[in-house]
Amino acid sequence: MATPVVLLLTSVVFMSRAAHAEDDVDYTQDIKPILSRRCATCHGAVKQKNNLRLDTAALAIKGGDAGPAVVPGDLEGSLLLDAVQGTNGVRRMPPEGEPLSAEQIELLKKWIAGGAKAPVEAVPQDPSKHWSYQRPTKAPLPAVASAEWSRNPIDAFVASQHAARGVTASSPAPRNVLLRRLYLDLVGVPPNREELQTFLDDTSDDAYEKVVDRLLQSPQYGERWGRHWMDVWRYSDWDGFGAEVRESKPHIWRWRDWIVESLNADRGYDRLLQEMLAGDELAPDDPATLRATGFLVRNWFSFNRNVWLDATIEHTAKAFLGTTLNCARCHDHMYDPITQPDYYQFRAFFEAHDVRTDRIPGQPDSNKDGLVRVFDAHPTNPTYLFHRGNEKQPQSDTPLTAAIPALFQSQAPPLAIEPVALSPQAHYPGFRDFQQAETLAGAQAQFDAALAKRAEAETRLQQSQKALTDFLASPAVPPSAAPEVVFEDNFTEKKADAWQVENGDWTWTDGKLRQSLVQNAWTGLLHTQPQPTDLQIKARFKSTGGVQYKSVGVCFDQVDAGNFVGVYLSVSGKVQLFHREQGQDSYPEAGMAMLKVEQGRDYSLQVAVVGRQVNVWVDDALLIAYQLPKERPAQGRIGLWTYDASAEFSQISVARLPAGMPLVAKVGDMPQTVNETQLRSALAGAEKQAVAAEKAVATAVANRVWTQARLQADKAELATPPSPLAKELAQTAALAEKDHALRLAEQQVAEADWKLTEARRTPANAPPIMVAEQALAAAVKARDQALEAVRQPGETYTKFGPVYPATSTGRRLALARWITSSNNPLTARVAVNHIWLRHLGSPLVPTVFDFGLNGKPPTHPELLDWLAVELQEQGWRMKPIHRLIVTSQTYRQSSSLRSADDPSRKSDPENMLLWRFNARRLEAEAVRDSVLAVAGSLNPQQGGPEIDQGEGLTNTRRSLYFRNSKEKKMTFLDAFDRPNVVDCYKRSESIVPQQALAQANSPLTLAEARKLAGRLSEQVGAENEESLVQTFVNTAFAQILSRPPTAGELAECTGFVAAQTVRYSQPEGLTKFSTGGAAHVPPSQSPHQRARENLIHVLLNHNDFVTLR
Repeated sequence: MATPVVLLLTSVVFMSRAAHAEDDVDYTQDIKPILSRRCATCHGAVKQKNNLRLDTAALAIKGGDAGPAVVPGDLEGSLLLDAVQGTNGVRRMPPEGEPLSAEQIELLKKWIAGGAKAPVEAVPQDPSKHWSYQRPTKAPLPAVASAEWSRNPIDAFVASQHAARGVTASSPAPRNVLLRRLYLDLVGVPPNREELQTFLDDTSDDAYEKVVDRLLQSPQYGERWGRHWMDVWRYSDWDGFGAEVRESKPHIWRWRDWIVESLNADRGYDRLLQEMLAGDELAPDDPATLRATGFLVRNWFSFNRNVWLDATIEHTAKAFLGTTLNCARCHDHMYDPITQPDYYQFRAFFEAHDVRTDRIPGQPDSNKDGLVRVFDAHPTNPTYLFHRGNEKQPQSDTPLTAAIPALFQSQAPPLAIEPVALSPQAHYPGFRDFQQAETLAGAQAQFDAALAKRAEAETRLQQSQKALTDFLASPAVPPSAAPEVVFEDNFTEKKADAWQVENGDWTWTDGKLRQSLVQNAWTGLLHTQPQPTDLQIKARFKSTGGVQYKSVGVCFDQVDAGNFVGVYLSVSGKVQLFHREQGQDSYPEAGMAMLKVEQGRDYSLQVAVVGRQVNVWVDDALLIAYQLPKERPAQGRIGLWTYDASAEFSQISVARLPAGMPLVAKVGDMPQTVNETQLRSALAGAEKQAVAAEKAVATAVANRVWTQARLQADKAELATPPSPLAKELAQTAALAEKDHALRLAEQQVAEADWKLTEARRTPANAPPIMVAEQALAAAVKARDQALEAVRQPGETYTKFGPVYPATSTGRRLALARWITSSNNPLTARVAVNHIWLRHLGSPLVPTVFDFGLNGKPPTHPELLDWLAVELQEQGWRMKPIHRLIVTSQTYRQSSSLRSADDPSRKSDPENMLLWRFNARRLEAEAVRDSVLAVAGSLNPQQGGPEIDQGEGLTNTRRSLYFRNSKEKKMTFLDAFDRPNVVDCYKRSESIVPQQALAQANSPLTLAEARKLAGRLSEQVGAENEESLVQTFVNTAFAQILSRPPTAGELAECTGFVAAQTVRYSQPEGLTKFSTGGAAHVPPSQSPHQRARENLIHVLLNHNDFVTLR
């Protein structure tokens, strides 16, 4: 019976809604959202086309240039209906995007027909009067009843809000908590026990202030706050695929070092912004300043310059001005009084700039290391507005000039854009003193090296000459003792009485001996007559087919099929000597040489055997020198054979060698004798090498002359005013360059000739002769061209590196000066808001990169403006602002959360009024750095190239020095919300189980726990005594958590150590983990000490350790 009741109720509700829809249209619910979303962009507070506003009903009825947009009760007379329908000759509105739906148009008709009823509305404020667009001023400090809250201007503003809103401030934090908070806040690591105790023992009134001043002077301050500003300024190491750079640039770490150094030096925030935007125009000759332009380098994007420039515009505006200028790229800003032309005129400030990497002293290769910086490479590049933001539709008929948004032009004097003339060293880096000195030193080094090479070549030539002379004069091998040929065959016809076929398919055809049977077995052809005892075999053949090994060779000392010595070439890539004894083959490593063997190519194989010594040459190159392990047989025969191969033999000869003739004992030794040809060939190569070396000396001399000529020509050209000898010296330099080119070409001809000689001498190991011949021909052609060039006069010569425009546009410098001027209402506010956020945990303006109309208003507007003006009055130095904040009572409050029924907590649960300190989890870098710091392992070294992210678990440098980009990032930091390099104006903070697992399972945390446990045990005593364990626990709490344990914690921890000691004393009852990263520090072998290590590991995973309270 329930169903009819439900249906009845549903029908009643439906009918009542339908009746309402027909009778009344609610302006607030139905009409205003349509007008706000679809009309107010062009007809609202920001812009009023045709002087028409539609952001209130009254203004719509008032109308614009064409008359009333809405006439209550008159559909025909209401121009708004013609506009949204495109009727009566009126252009359809809105002109872009989808038209209004039929339902929306019907609602407008019903509303107008019903009299256009609407409540009285406040007229939206002129957006140019928005609070953030007005210059900040220092309001008088509010009167505060509490003396404790009146010592610091910050507290006066905060306390007045407390009083106005009825909340009460929290009591001061305990001194140990406050000190830990201060250390983590200013230097990013907790205090050690000694620092904590020193502070607690200091009862002076200014004890806290002394610590503040000391920490602000610590070099760790720059590292800690450098990481904060690196978030805001989007620092990213280079990213890409493999070695391909796609985003940011290598060596951008120098910008990171500049940030740290600048903060430690307390340089003004205004100067920092100026150097980041225009350091190359502000101090073009100062490499230290040029590093700052890494802010712009970071936006570099390889695939699309427009994407690169869009990122530059967006994040310059967000980071420095708290303005979402990027929202005006495709159309006028939806909320702020910023037009699309404003966006592109802002782009014009950056249109000319590009990125380059300059050389640094001592490193000629800027790819390995260099100074990456920006410069104006394209000063004449025009800036066009892109229709709807589409780069393919530029309005190229209307180039735009650089200008700040019109909104701000009335608040500042006209922007003075003055081109910046650059020094010769700035636009021509090759003219810098160090680069010239290194170039001269390089020319001298080339000359010295050429002399050394010439000496080596002369030595080789002398040795080759002596070797040939000694050979010809040697009594051991007189000309009459040349090898006696006892048999030779060129296979033009079959000599039946000379050869005996053992197996295989051997045929004599076309003047060749062919073996055609391919089988996985030996095929042999034996000579019928006994061989000489000491002999030389020369054979020429090629492999013509086979499956795998394709082995072809000769044999000697063959007694029968089971006893002989063989030498073969295999297409598998080697030449091998082997011996078969009683049917068993041995392949000695000393009898093998790797050699690329090609199927179908002729090879010359030469084997010399004297006694047990064997030498093997391939194409006249000695490859094997081997001594047979046993005495040779009294008689044997030579033969030809194949294995898994078809082959073609074109020649063989057998010669008797003189008894006792020496052979080479080791490959590489100069052969005392084999034949005169090889020695003459070596001599020819040495002679060619000597010629090439002499040519190289001539080239080096010409290079020195050319270098000096260039230096003189550069100095004359770049002198102020230019020297009258400039043209003459340029001609001299041009001629010297051509002469150097000619000498170099002659050197290359000589070197190519030498390589060709070597190729012909040792074709088995050298490049193919054809390649060498082609190289020689190319070198000769290049030499002839160089010779012709020498005959042509000219004044153009190659500089010592790239030459860039001699003038920079000055646009970026003008922009930087406007951004940092006292007339700019945003810059100082944005800066102190970021500083406040990182000290107090929540910003004064919640939308840190949007101070516009769509952003949220400040929680303490007078305090924000007071701090902004104070920053400027302090010369934009940030350390005074830090000191002011951290010495305030607001900062020193306890973070303890009060009971749920506490009035302050009930009225302000989000702590927007700052009635307590905001406790929060440490950032990823601070977690890792603190682990290293409490263990005493943190490496204090500052600066330098980025460290590979993979070293994060073993390298103890601070976290900001490790590589961090989109793809290259440290896994440990990722778990704790590392900064997003795309943008990170405010760190995200997640609390997820993976973080606890990352900390507990990290090999880094485990290793540092073991090291710290060892250190503490050395200090308090390692014995397993209850009193010492308690002392160890107290010491560990002080070192890690900066506080003593509670009574319950002390009991729990001492009991834990005792229980773990028992467990480790009985290892047979323990189960070893099968997975997990291994720490690089092994656990203690002492059960008691290992239990202490476990306790330290637990404390490093304590919530208090990773929390800023």
